Amino acid sequence: LSHSSSKKISWVFRYNMSSKHICHINLAKGFHGGERQTLNLIRELKVLGVEQSLICHPKGPLRQEVEALGVNTQTVSHWLKGHGRRSPSDLMHCHCGRGVHWAALQHKLYKQPYIITRRVDNPIKTNGWAKSAYQNARLLVCVSQAVVSEVHKVNAQIKAVVIPDSFSGFEVEPDKVAKIRAGYAGKFLIGQAGKLLEHKGFRYTVAAAERVKQQHPNAHFLILGDGPLREELAASTKDLDNVSMLGHKEDIGNYLAALDLFVFPSVTEGLGSTILEAMQLNIPVLATRAGGIPDLIEDGVNGRLVEPANAEALSAAMGELIESPQEREAYVKASGERLQRYSPEHVAEEYMAVYEPFVR
Repeated sequence: LSHSSSKKISWVFRYNMSSKHICHINLAKGFHGGERQTLNLIRELKVLGVEQSLICHPKGPLRQEVEALGVNTQTVSHWLKGHGRRSPSDLMHCHCGRGVHWAALQHKLYKQPYIITRRVDNPIKTNGWAKSAYQNARLLVCVSQAVVSEVHKVNAQIKAVVIPDSFSGFEVEPDKVAKIRAGYAGKFLIGQAGKLLEHKGFRYTVAAAERVKQQHPNAHFLILGDGPLREELAASTKDLDNVSMLGHKEDIGNYLAALDLFVFPSVTEGLGSTILEAMQLNIPVLATRAGGIPDLIEDGVNGRLVEPANAEALSAAMGELIESPQEREAYVKASGERLQRYSPEHVAEEYMAVYEPFVR
């Protein structure tokens, strides 16, 4: 869909969908990228006048966020539970793996239609139930072409379209950004943010930091996030005075805005929405040519790409970007020109067009 055509459609749907009901399903216990994207979409669809509800985990933070928008929620602690009646919705929209299973069972019991948004590029399980759950969906929305490729390995006939994730527009407080910068006076700040998982490539950032220190002692690395690799990464950085492990930050926007360069060295990745957050804050991006990342970054145009799992290539690119403010500025400018495609408003408009055949 083009931006102009989807925008026109959304204004029509504002009336046509006023009596239609979309039931979102996200059963995650935590609040990570997928949950933030679910929240972004629900918020924008509410602006467009779409009636919505959410089926979620009782302990998940997403519940409180959605209820604060005035949207009704139903809680289930397991995908096998909560199937006592037909959902009062025209279409179910799954946003996580457990949500897919929940909707597939609901479909089996009540023949209710559902669509799936898939945000990861890892292989889909091919056991009977998982395979049928994807095959029985009316449509798969994938955040990148890399995800579409994985879906079609299960069944090339599955109908799939691409709608990317959106940036969230993290809040930024200039005074706090200045305070963060002051804590690293005279430093060129390079940062990586996200859950500390193996596939996110944090170990390659740490290895690159060791190499970069030799030629660029003013470069300092901020590792933002928490997760299973925290202890291992902390141990590997304890002797590196140019790396700070800062843990999870609620005000992540302030830390991203304080950076001179954002790195995203994932080994596999559905899309990489944190890249969009950095771009939205005018921070140049160095990432890997993995998964859906090339959907966001055209190498040498709006960012730099290197091969994944290669600390040497990563550190070399860091050094070149440290030495070239003109190149960094060019990436920021080019990214800004492309960002409308990834705004929450635009992404919601594309979903409106996806919903339309199932609710008219």
